[in-house]
Amino acid sequence: MRAITRAAIYLASADGAVQESEIEALVDDVRDVVARSVGIEHVDEYAKVAMLLDEARAAVKALAVEGRPTFVQGLAKVLEGDFRRDALKVALDVVRADGVVSPAEQASLEELSHALGVEPSDLVR
Repeated sequence: MRAITRAAIYLASADGAVQESEIEALVDDVRDVVARSVGIEHVDEYAKVAMLLDEARAAVKALAVEGRPTFVQGLAKVLEGDFRRDALKVALDVVRADGVVSPAEQASLEELSHALGVEPSDLVR
């Protein structure tokens, strides 16, 4: 959950600002991933809204401290298997939430997908 949140913040912040609509999409999408992974009955245990908002704020701070290259390398180290694709799907949904995918967000998507070894075309499956 933490790494998926961080991946979404990585993309959403690429254009210089994380919009409220992007945060709302992040919360909804991460809760959906958790529900699919561990069951809907455990969503509030693993993905409370307040917890996700705290994770998003922490990710924004960590990104500023670590810098984009180190931050994305850290994501590649902790995301495994299907969670790599889930992270990219959530991140892409988040940046689409404000109605615009900026060139900077598109470039960040390409960087993140390369680091995770997932082709953007795999996101439609």
